[in-house]
Amino acid sequence: MKVADIDLPRMLTIRPDQGKLLLGDDRMLIFRQAALGSLRRLVYDHLGPSLARAVFTQFGHRCGTGDFASLQQRFTWDTERDAIASGPVMHMWEGIVHVEVRQLDFDRATGRFAMAGIWRNSYEAENHLNEIGPSTTPVCHSLTGYATGWASAFFGRPLLAVETACVGKGDPHCAFEIKPEAAWGPEADPWRHALDPAQLTVLTAQQQVIERQRRELRAMTAPILQIWDNILLVSLIGELDAERAAAITAELLPRAVDTRARHVIFDLTTIDAIDGAVAGHLLRMLRALQLIGAGTVITGILPAVARAIVDAGLDLRDIEIRATLRDGLHHCMHAGGKP
Repeated sequence: MKVADIDLPRMLTIRPDQGKLLLGDDRMLIFRQAALGSLRRLVYDHLGPSLARAVFTQFGHRCGTGDFASLQQRFTWDTERDAIASGPVMHMWEGIVHVEVRQLDFDRATGRFAMAGIWRNSYEAENHLNEIGPSTTPVCHSLTGYATGWASAFFGRPLLAVETACVGKGDPHCAFEIKPEAAWGPEADPWRHALDPAQLTVLTAQQQVIERQRRELRAMTAPILQIWDNILLVSLIGELDAERAAAITAELLPRAVDTRARHVIFDLTTIDAIDGAVAGHLLRMLRALQLIGAGTVITGILPAVARAIVDAGLDLRDIEIRATLRDGLHHCMHAGGKP
């Protein structure tokens, strides 16, 4: 098969009855470019430029490696030049970028490989300008990752693609060059680093630290205290959302069982607003405690919270409600062993 024979519309199988678009056995997806722009914005906002670059570059590398293997299984190319060119041609059919190959020279026996060209209408450069703004460095991270993965899979040796010009930093077009990894000097270090798996290991470690901090913050803003024999106090501090409500429930139920709590007081004095969904979470928490034999008391309901409970249509008729924490504790102590 010649690369000129690629005709993507004829190669696709559209199965709307199954919700699938297929290229052979591979499922394809169509997204608006703006949707991918939003993804880029989110990744940059949450991870920062360095880790965002690593994520997109390594994503592109995996796509390039996987696409090469998939197309080689599906087609028998007339020449090796058709094989190496099929990746850029598929990218053009897919609307990702227009590729103009200006140089292609390789020799497997000697390990020589040199490929260079121009990218026009890079979706990635357009998205970066729209979502992040102009950059001082090249921004087509997934394209360079893809080129590295595709070319390395074709050649059977480690190659490295570097973006030598980029619309995202004000150049008239984007340009790339691919050479053996060892043939590059320090100018290629940003692309080497972006492909380093250790970059995402750092990301994982940061996520673990963030999650630990979130758990510690939740514990501080919803302390569960045993204030008397068989009486627990949950003092809610700050904003109460669905995530916090679920986390409190997960911690509170085992604690109530372990302490053989007969009463649990929820003090809402510092909660000045909740929505109907969160009020529903709170009620489910109370019901779960009742199922394990613990009586429940709510104290310190402010007017806005009361309105949210009423608007949500929640039934609190069998829940003890007291104006202050002192009143709630007084109720529990005088109720004795009765929940």
